[in-house]
Amino acid sequence: MAYIYYTTDKSKSLYHDALFLLGIDRSDTTTYPLEDFIRNANSWYRKANTWIWQSTGEWEYDDSNYTNLPIATTTLVAGQNDYELPSDAQKVDRIEVLNASGDYEHIKTIDKSQISGALSEYYETDGMPKYYDLVGRSIILYPAPSATETTLAAGLKIYFTRDIEEFETDDTNKEPGFVSDFHRLISLGAALDFALVTGSNKINFIREQIQLMEADLKQFYGSRQREAKVMIKKNRRLHS
Repeated sequence: MAYIYYTTDKSKSLYHDALFLLGIDRSDTTTYPLEDFIRNANSWYRKANTWIWQSTGEWEYDDSNYTNLPIATTTLVAGQNDYELPSDAQKVDRIEVLNASGDYEHIKTIDKSQISGALSEYYETDGMPKYYDLVGRSIILYPAPSATETTLAAGLKIYFTRDIEEFETDDTNKEPGFVSDFHRLISLGAALDFALVTGSNKINFIREQIQLMEADLKQFYGSRQREAKVMIKKNRRLHS
């Protein structure tokens, strides 16, 4: 377990670990200011999340610092087919629409390249959406919802992969939102950024440590997905 900045016990502080890795006295908060460290830490936090996403396949990873699930609902507007994605959404995993009976239905993704003819003529009559396309930060529904075939209130549900919850300079006991065995990737990465700028002789050592931990991180999260697939198969056999 490691916190981003923790003065009560510096051995658990990623900021102070970065100072240690760079050969800077841990009481020296001037040479590598906390504000610079936090900026670099967030950059490496995103990088670590990307490595996890690349390794997990269907495993649904989410930053554990969030207190809610990466699911959003919004009200449908009759005749409107364009809806904005949540601001922190990085990737859409699934979209559902609430039908007139009050049940959510999964709708399928489609790309405009799959639609022959004019887009304005595709499912031009409002009704129960069957497909969606992602254009920039918008979800385009086909057809646009109607008030008779859908339930408008909380009618659009989005399951998504989201961005990290960033560290702030006043965070004192906040941890990275992934397995604690790999928290040091944050301090190593932030230390590397500083070392590269200052021409430190620690560059090669720190880079080697990052490469080793990156490999372990990818193997760990990749194996979690393989285990999940085995468990699903067992459950299906037991219930058949």
